[in-house]
Amino acid sequence: MTATAHALIGASIAAAIPDPAIGIPLVAISHPIADMIPHWDFGRGWKSKKKLVLFFQSIADLTFGVILSYILFGQSVSLTYLFLAILISESWDILQAPYWLLNWKFPPFSYFYNFGHQTNSTAKLPWGILTQAATVTGLVLVLRVIH
Repeated sequence: MTATAHALIGASIAAAIPDPAIGIPLVAISHPIADMIPHWDFGRGWKSKKKLVLFFQSIADLTFGVILSYILFGQSVSLTYLFLAILISESWDILQAPYWLLNWKFPPFSYFYNFGHQTNSTAKLPWGILTQAATVTGLVLVLRVIH
């Protein structure tokens, strides 16, 4: 999924579950679970992209996700918890970045890449964006009802 989708999922979990001892582990496991849903992201076709292009697409996606998460959830949870939840939700992909960008094909980066490669389910545009939007929207709505 895009970094924006992961950030929104992490932030919505933090907003719905005020106890970080419960929320942070849920945020951590949300990433691979969300990646199992067919989706599109900027990493698709990463081998054929210029590394600088991939880097800037990833940074833009991450920045947009953090800003949108702050706008939507920043008033309902402490900023420390919110940003920690976003960071943890992104950590699976952040730990793959050295593999993609620097060609560091050794542990722990290779472990995260291989796990992500096995658990990611991809879909082409526009369906891959629609599945993400539906997943994030549904999860946010369910968590708001629970909270």
